[in-house]
Amino acid sequence: GKFVPALAGLSMGDFPGFRNKLPFLGYLAASACTYAISHIIALKIAPTRPKNTDVFADADLIFSLPMYSLLSFLAIQGTRDHWDKGYEAHWYANEGSARHFVMLYAAMNLVHIPITILKRQSKSYKICMTFHHVLSITCMLSGLLNDRLYFFAAFDGVCEVSTLALTTLFILKDGLVGKGSVVNTLITINGVVLWLTYFVFRICLFPTWLYFFLTECYYHKEQTCDKISPFEVVMYPCANIFLLFLSSMWMIQITQGMLKQIRRRKNATTAKYSVDAVSKQD
Repeated sequence: GKFVPALAGLSMGDFPGFRNKLPFLGYLAASACTYAISHIIALKIAPTRPKNTDVFADADLIFSLPMYSLLSFLAIQGTRDHWDKGYEAHWYANEGSARHFVMLYAAMNLVHIPITILKRQSKSYKICMTFHHVLSITCMLSGLLNDRLYFFAAFDGVCEVSTLALTTLFILKDGLVGKGSVVNTLITINGVVLWLTYFVFRICLFPTWLYFFLTECYYHKEQTCDKISPFEVVMYPCANIFLLFLSSMWMIQITQGMLKQIRRRKNATTAKYSVDAVSKQD
């Protein structure tokens, strides 16, 4: 891809990333339409759902499944494209899947902020998630305006693989695909998958990201940190530290939930075998 150096004293219209405005607006419109369709589907299935079901929560799950699938694909592809191409590509390459990941991610999170507010959730969770969205959008839009750091954004975005696993778990647990022994088995399996993806793609990924960013900034300071804004130098690592902290807190809850589900399935299986054994004796 092309390499665009940072330029001082730019006006808003002169930002090198201003070329991204039309495709970004396209992604924003597509994200809004996807949620609108998801909300219509949620309203259609509402009569079959429990009376206290939150339609916004159901719509959010339906919306999240295709969105996080596409985000995960673009993030992995964008990271793979520039992984072994050196620090110049990591900091200044501005074409390919990584760029499209950034546009879609920023657009989706803009659409998701009002959804987060409208869903029936605790006030503290809404504040935490809204702050997460604003922080992420700020970093992504900064990269879009300056037309750089797409690799690092995509590398971070690989964490959405775990969000896809989490979305799938909620869909199963909330009964959107039905209930029964098969669904219960899938919940147990997905709980283990969620734990693994959270550990690999968040707990391990964010420190690895920090290592890449800080070592390249240290060994190639004049070509990297000195050529971008102080905001980007500080905000990008700080965002990752915040995400690592947040993910560590969630990891505790995920671990507890996984162990609880495994114990529940083990007890259910033991009880089933006990009943079968008694039936055969009779």
